[in-house]
Amino acid sequence: MYRKLVYLTLSKGMRKETNIMKRVVPWRLAVVVIAAVLIMPLSGCWNPFAPPGGDPHDVDEGFRERTSPENVIHNLVRAYEEMDAEYYLACLADTFEFWLYPPDVAEDPELPGCGYWGKADEVLIAEGMFCEGSNIDYITLTLTQRNESEIPAADPSDPSSWQYEHDTDLRVYIGENQLWANAGARFLFSVDPNETASNGADLWEIAKWEDVVFRGRSSHDREGGEEISFGRLKARYRN
Repeated sequence: MYRKLVYLTLSKGMRKETNIMKRVVPWRLAVVVIAAVLIMPLSGCWNPFAPPGGDPHDVDEGFRERTSPENVIHNLVRAYEEMDAEYYLACLADTFEFWLYPPDVAEDPELPGCGYWGKADEVLIAEGMFCEGSNIDYITLTLTQRNESEIPAADPSDPSSWQYEHDTDLRVYIGENQLWANAGARFLFSVDPNETASNGADLWEIAKWEDVVFRGRSSHDREGGEEISFGRLKARYRN
């Protein structure tokens, strides 16, 4: 079994209080029209104490400028744990694709038959998981890198892409229950074609995220657990 979703009863002493900062998600001009429309419900994430302008690419509160794939991964983990839709969506390219684990697609008719979804769906997921009305109290996410590899561009004058593979450990706390999923993630990073860093350097973004199972990955069986993938967990908040 490649990963588990587990409901664990937690004592009151183990529960953590959550202070989620709600933000409006400002959008780039190049974003696809459907995502721009779907961004409107994220007004429930607005943070009245955020700095004027609310540019998600500003470096503050422990987030880093996206000058390397490692910095993007750092921001992704921090955005999940702070339940910050603004910074999470800033990690993703406008043409971002999340590719589901193929056996999940074959077994679950509720998942898209094409096997993936785009950034517009990620807006819905971010709203469901992180914004006002979410049933989630808090989240922890650990990404452990396995390897990285360069993918040269077809045109030598263009920058290369980079592929990173990580083991993941995602824990979602809802009241006295814990949802747990651990699996593999394959990220494809590309240079942001629309923006550069404050010093003129390239900025990086996630162009593709694949839900995968790595050989040699030990399973973590827990009594009463329901087998589920990272993508299936996210899909619960997609509607």
